[in-house]
Amino acid sequence: MKTSTISLLCAASLLAACATTPDPAPAIAASSMQHDACNAAELKGQLAEAELACKQALDSAVKAGAKDELLSQRQYNLGRIKRLLGKHVEAEALYKQALATEEAALPRSDARIGRRLVELASALSAQGKWQEGSAYLERSLPLLHKLSDTSRTYSAEVLRQYAKQLQGGPQAALGKRFMETAAILK
Repeated sequence: MKTSTISLLCAASLLAACATTPDPAPAIAASSMQHDACNAAELKGQLAEAELACKQALDSAVKAGAKDELLSQRQYNLGRIKRLLGKHVEAEALYKQALATEEAALPRSDARIGRRLVELASALSAQGKWQEGSAYLERSLPLLHKLSDTSRTYSAEVLRQYAKQLQGGPQAALGKRFMETAAILK
């Protein structure tokens, strides 16, 4: 009887040890360092290196069970690098993940949601998916005034591209709205 009790206690201790959650701090710290490396590589124009560092930053954040705000930022950053590399399908998937993560985050940031919508529309336009992209871009319209000056300038350019694409077609009115909004943002 003593042997089975000791075995039971050992098994319970092993299960408890397995069930304890690892400390996320090292993985969060690693994610921050990798994020910094991504930014540094991007500034040097080393986009392949930036892509690798951003991927590692995202993986570390996921491993750490990071909060939605950080996950969304890491997804967005990797998507942005993928877009700069011309990997628009991969950028689209990452922007959709970042948008979903950001929309689920508490508190919500309308500025971050707006920026993700614009970036997603940009990635879709690069693939010729103007119809799908215009729906995301239209969703961004009420949020654009909350963006930084740099983000508003970029958004105005994306709006102008969509406006040109939509003129003369069934969505010409939306294209006109995009052009009017772009003029206000500048």
